[in-house]
Amino acid sequence: MRVVVSHGDILDEAVDVLVSTANVKLDMTGGVNGAILLRGGADVQAELRAHLTRVGRPWVPPGTVVTTGPGPLRVRHIVHAVAVSAFYESSIDLVRDVIASALAEAARLGARTVALPALATGYGPLSLEQFAQALSAALSGGAGAALDELRVVLAHAPQAERVRAVLGPAP
Repeated sequence: MRVVVSHGDILDEAVDVLVSTANVKLDMTGGVNGAILLRGGADVQAELRAHLTRVGRPWVPPGTVVTTGPGPLRVRHIVHAVAVSAFYESSIDLVRDVIASALAEAARLGARTVALPALATGYGPLSLEQFAQALSAALSGGAGAALDELRVVLAHAPQAERVRAVLGPAP
């Protein structure tokens, strides 16, 4: 699998699956999920609420991934990755595990290309370097092996450089 770290608007990526940030209540209130909602993703929010109804709880545990349709985006699916607790706590291990789960779900959906934001670095407490360590660990453990390309998309060029510095040169 090829890993590409770039900067720009992740919502503009034309990929099979977009991994999005999510909180335990699956409320699209911020981060990538908030941007999807602002772009016209009310149907995606409705799918997430329907998921909570199906599981019979008002929340999901950290580490959960939930798949929805594409909403207003040019993707086939959105995989919402819960990389924070209800108090927006996180860890490298949690992010590693949720990345692995999200990439496994993408592969199960038949994806060849996936876009991934820096999970748990906005509202969550991780630095970009800690996110990159979690990503490196997930990839070293075989996550995403069935994919052709993983695009890690950050908002700004200096952020992308910080992640690249940890990941090292692309193969």
